[in-house]
Amino acid sequence: MDRFVDVGHVAETLPDLSEALEDPRLRQFGLVGGVGLVAVGALLSLAPTSGQWLFWSYAVAATLVFIGVPLLCLGLAAPDPEPGSLFHLGIELTTTQRRAVALGSLCITVTPIVIAVGTPLGLPTLVLAIAAAMAVVGSVLVLTGFVAWTSAAIAEPSRH
Repeated sequence: MDRFVDVGHVAETLPDLSEALEDPRLRQFGLVGGVGLVAVGALLSLAPTSGQWLFWSYAVAATLVFIGVPLLCLGLAAPDPEPGSLFHLGIELTTTQRRAVALGSLCITVTPIVIAVGTPLGLPTLVLAIAAAMAVVGSVLVLTGFVAWTSAAIAEPSRH
C-alpha cells in the first residue's frame, strides 16, 4: 500500500493541534489577515454595483468577512509575543480556551461553505438552518474562550 493511502502514516505526519495553537506567529498572521479580509469585505460591500454584479459583490464580501472574523479571533487567541512587540496585547488564553476559539472559528468558517454547497441541492430551508446553527455554535465557542479568560483576569488581576 502506498504511504499516502496508509491511514497510520498519514495520522503520524499530521501536525499536532496543540503545537499549532501555541505558535506565537499565529498572532501576527491572524490579526493582519483577519483585519485585512474584513476591511476588503467591508469595502467591497460598500462599492457601488448594480445589475448582475450586485449579488456577486455581496456574496464575495460576506464570504471574506465570514473568513476574516474567525481568523481575527484566532489571532487574538494566539500566545502573546514579547512585551515590546507590536502585536503584544496582553491576552493570554489557556490551551483549552484556545481550542474552544479554534473550534468555534472553524464552525464559523464552514458556514458559508455549507450554504454554497447545500443550496444548489434544493434544500434551502434545511441548509440555512444547519448554517445558522453552525454559526451560533461557533460564536458561542469563540465567546466562551474569551469570556473565560476575561473572568479569570478579573478574578485574579495579579496573575494576568
